[in-house]
Amino acid sequence: MELTFTQAAKGVNKEISVNIDTTCQRCDGKGHEPGTKVQHCHNCNGSGMAQSFLLPVTPAAGTGQTKQRKTVMVPVPAGVEDNQTVRMPVGKKEIFITFRVQKSPIFRRDGADIHSDLQVSVAQAILGGTARAQGLYETLNLSIPAGIQSDHRIRLSGKGIARVSGYGFGDHYIHVKIKIPK
Repeated sequence: MELTFTQAAKGVNKEISVNIDTTCQRCDGKGHEPGTKVQHCHNCNGSGMAQSFLLPVTPAAGTGQTKQRKTVMVPVPAGVEDNQTVRMPVGKKEIFITFRVQKSPIFRRDGADIHSDLQVSVAQAILGGTARAQGLYETLNLSIPAGIQSDHRIRLSGKGIARVSGYGFGDHYIHVKIKIPK
């Protein structure tokens, strides 16, 4: 299942269509047309080692099973990672779903932590001030201290991705990049 970075980070309910083996409605899983009788095999004397039908049911092709297309709502948990596989019940069967998470143009992921870059001007780096950055859940207002250096990291606790196997959230690290005028 394809997910955007944001869908994987926040969680989402997403529909997929799957083919499921189900009991044939026409033959009730027996494999032959209703009203027909099973012939006892002369090779095994009806012990059940071999069966033949006068009229195998057409949709099930004598197997008693048919493929049915079902649309299923998948609750994607917040914090799933690329190539993570989950098991989900569908009726009396189970399916395995592997998530494919697209790369984000803004964020980089490291477990439950996310990283992004913030461009500041030379004047802003020298004098300090405020800046806005895109967060995972909201736009962030940041205070830029005077004299900040390029590649300085600002840590925002609890602003990362929800931890799948525990409580709480990861952190959002903002890497300051100073724009040098040309």
